Order: sequence, then C-alpha cells, then structure tokens
Amino acid sequence: MTSQIVNELRTRTDAVWARLSAQLRGMESYLERSDAPGEWTTRQVLCHLLFEPGWRPGPVLFSFATADLPVIEIKPGQMYVTPERQMMTLRQFENALDRHRREALAYLETLSDADLQRKARIPLFKPLLGTDEVSMPIWVEVLFSIHWGDHADQLAKIRKAVGLPEATVLVTAT
Repeated sequence: MTSQIVNELRTRTDAVWARLSAQLRGMESYLERSDAPGEWTTRQVLCHLLFEPGWRPGPVLFSFATADLPVIEIKPGQMYVTPERQMMTLRQFENALDRHRREALAYLETLSDADLQRKARIPLFKPLLGTDEVSMPIWVEVLFSIHWGDHADQLAKIRKAVGLPEATVLVTAT
C-alpha cells in the first residue's frame, strides 16, 4: 500500500506536471525562442530540467541514507544543451521529463514511511529551507513541484512572447 506521504506528493507533482505540459502544448515551433533577449529559450529550459546527460532521479534517491549522509551538490542555473538535445523534439523532451518524474515516484512508492525519512545533505537547500539535511519527499517536492513550477512560469512568458494563447491545464482522472 502506498504511503499517504507519497500519495500527497504524487498529487502535487501531477498538478505541476499538468501545468508544465500545458505550457508546452503548441510550442513545437518555438523551441528556439525566448521571451526576451538574453533569456533562456524553450529548449534551454527543457535541457536544464533534464539535468546533465544520463542523469536519473532513481540513483540519487537510492543514495539517501540514515547516517553518513551523502552530499548532493547542485549547481543552479546550469543548462545542458548537447548536440543530441539540439536534435530532440518537444515530444522527446516531454517523454524524458515524465520518465524522471515517474521514476522518482515509483521508487518512493516502494518505501515505508520510515524509509522515506532517509536524507542527504544538499548545501543549496540550506538558505531555502534552513537546513541542508533533506528527506527524499522534500527533495522530490522541491525538484518536481517547486523547481518545475518556476520553469512552467518561465515557459508561460515564452508562450505569451510568441503569441500563443494562455495555457489551459487539462484535468484528467487518475
């Protein structure tokens, strides 16, 4: 049986995923556009959300511990535009991002509430959360809700700049 913690986390991350997906609808022709000179393009935002090539959330979550906490360094503002990602379609980006989200939640669903409290040290989070010791649900919340939500707002600005209508979030039954 899935933990209530994970169920609530899934609800929040699903809502942000729906918002992000809505912002991307109709953006196929605008991957190289930004909302203003010097701002990130749609492609750059998506490359940023995917992290470095080969990155996956499962191994990161698996490293969380109860003692001898691993240190996870996050370099904010990095975008990983590679030749392969220069060739990716919008659909490919969406599929890759959704795989990350699903992988993280699927792993969390296998854990007990006690196991969910395993932690890692993430120095970047100290100014944001007041501590650098972060549990798995908090890491997933920050990454797939707060971080992705901020970039959904950025994509909304690009939509507006290219003349697309405001995105509508489609509500689906789960």
